[in-house]
Amino acid sequence: MSVNAIERFWRARQAGDWDSVAALVRPGVRISLPHQGREPSREEYLSLLHFVHNPDNKTMIQRVITGRGLDIAVHAQVQRPDTMLVCAGFYELQEGLIERIDEFWLVPGGERFPSRGVAN
Repeated sequence: MSVNAIERFWRARQAGDWDSVAALVRPGVRISLPHQGREPSREEYLSLLHFVHNPDNKTMIQRVITGRGLDIAVHAQVQRPDTMLVCAGFYELQEGLIERIDEFWLVPGGERFPSRGVAN
């Protein structure tokens, strides 16, 4: 069941279904984006997803792995017109909602992750 919540979360991201994405992220969620050295608010994070998963980009889920049933890891890639972004995401769930998000985004080749359009 918990894996299904994360799969729904990522499928909604792929489809640009932002209402479904937001519905799966618990208010008060703890979010960490270590590649940017930031812990954005829920609202800031949801805005960032619009930038990452815009209609010009293609999101591909490579692998979903479950730990203790409530700890889920995802390996995904986002193909942008200019580069590929790779995500290692780690999620904790409670009562079917995401309560912790740790996403490590990188650009193969060592380029800096693009954060254009996102408040720092």
